[in-house]
Amino acid sequence: MLRRFLFAFFAFVGVIVPAAFVFAVLAAPPASPAPIQPPGCDRNLAEAATSVAAMQARVKALGSKEGRDICTATRLYFLEVVKARAVTALCKSGSERERELGRLDANVEHINEAIAARCS
Repeated sequence: MLRRFLFAFFAFVGVIVPAAFVFAVLAAPPASPAPIQPPGCDRNLAEAATSVAAMQARVKALGSKEGRDICTATRLYFLEVVKARAVTALCKSGSERERELGRLDANVEHINEAIAARCS
């Protein structure tokens, strides 16, 4: 009797455990290959790049002039680069993200130096 019970028990476990594993694997959601970008990232990245380019052109057009105009333009350029950095941090991933953030950080440092030199 005990032998029959043990045989039935192990046969039951031998069928249930693999079946439960198979169902768990089939019910699991598929792995996503890359993190999903938040909605609007492509548009936001394009707008940020356009804004930075426009402000950069404005600062270059003012040249080495002294005064309030160049100071204001440089500060606005700084703001646009900081916004572009925030969008890049949210929307890009991997090595491309790190490369872009490094470039933008270098730009922020350079602009800070220009603000210190022009707007004291």
